[in-house]
Amino acid sequence: MAYFSKFPTLVYDLKVPSGAKFAEPKIVTDIFRRIAIKQNLKEVGSLFVSYTAKDEDTPDIIAHKLYGSAGLHWVVLLANEIINPFFDWPLSERKLVPFINKKYTGSTFFMNPAIIAGNFQEGLSVTNVAGSATGTVSSVDRTLSSLVVDDISGVFQQGDTLVQDVGQLVPVTAELTRLVQFTRSALNHFADAQGKPLNPLTFRDGYIQGGFGFPPLVTVVTNEGDERIMNEEKRQINLIDPDQLDPLLRDLEIIFRRNPRRSV
Repeated sequence: MAYFSKFPTLVYDLKVPSGAKFAEPKIVTDIFRRIAIKQNLKEVGSLFVSYTAKDEDTPDIIAHKLYGSAGLHWVVLLANEIINPFFDWPLSERKLVPFINKKYTGSTFFMNPAIIAGNFQEGLSVTNVAGSATGTVSSVDRTLSSLVVDDISGVFQQGDTLVQDVGQLVPVTAELTRLVQFTRSALNHFADAQGKPLNPLTFRDGYIQGGFGFPPLVTVVTNEGDERIMNEEKRQINLIDPDQLDPLLRDLEIIFRRNPRRSV
């Protein structure tokens, strides 16, 4: 999908490279024109209709269904201020699952915050005290008192003492209190009954200790759950009312014809 193919261009004069006499001008898309159009669209609220993107819906498919032409996908993107559909458009279930699995790798170790000596560091190995299991710390979350550990060899178990050599006289140690085998299923944040995020420090220890003192009305939102929530939010989009499309396209055509190529 060539989102900016309908937009005018401008000529950008680059600096002269070392050893050259002249710089070759570069033709780039006039994104500032896009900003002006976006502001104009916001001022005309009656242009829009609400739509919930279905699984496997793409801007092309929606444009074909609503406007009769897949080539008007750029209108769908413009109405929702989307520049990169690969990141800002909702993923289908078929694509969402592998995306989550790729993003959230390894296992997550939650540590008893009262029994941590030192600061674990990313990129270094971590072992259990017996040395029978090892892995690499890929991320550290001090607020949640957790480590994401990849490339695990051997078996870590809840109750293990974790050890990491950080190049000091005394290694960093902690108690592995809760182990989540797949990071996608680990805690991302806590939420109330309405889905509003809560202060993690209030509920963290109860979660790590396995439910002791954990309020029943507090929801544990996992990494996968958080990704699904954000993906569903992206499904709520605005579309240009089909009855308003032709007048809008005529107006845009006028904008594009005004100084179609500028020099900077």
